[in-house]
Amino acid sequence: MSYEIALEGGSAHTVGLARRGDRATVTIDGNDYHGSLRPAGDGWELTLEDRTEPMWIVVERDTVHVHAFGRAWQLSVIDPVERARGGGPSEDVATAPMPGAVISVAVAAGDAVEQGQQLLVIESMKMQNEIVAARDGVVERVHVEVGETFDRGAALVALVAEDDGDED
Repeated sequence: MSYEIALEGGSAHTVGLARRGDRATVTIDGNDYHGSLRPAGDGWELTLEDRTEPMWIVVERDTVHVHAFGRAWQLSVIDPVERARGGGPSEDVATAPMPGAVISVAVAAGDAVEQGQQLLVIESMKMQNEIVAARDGVVERVHVEVGETFDRGAALVALVAEDDGDED
């Protein structure tokens, strides 16, 4: 499987992943790195070549925050489907960053929201994540209910600008 990943806003790199059992080979710009990733406490244990280190990963939409080897990185995963459709993520629809289930819904259709305000809480991979408004607006529709499961990329909450619909 191959991805395009940009490191901290830089140019995109092609990253390939091949797995065999608990081992994996990651190819970055043609260079192979051999290792494994195992759950460890509240994070992961990453082994690359002969070095093992703790690692923490947080996924927020198409951004992955990684802390390992005493450093932190912000990676942007470029969605090939969105690129092919000619679009990117929309601020008008909050989408699921990964598959999961809805834990709580904090808004309803017609509610005014501010950028950063909690829309709902989801659970994915035994971690709860808060989904927040990307901009100010009004909730047009809540696409999910508490307890409902969803896939990555599913529409969760749609917003409209506060002045949309006010004009005759």
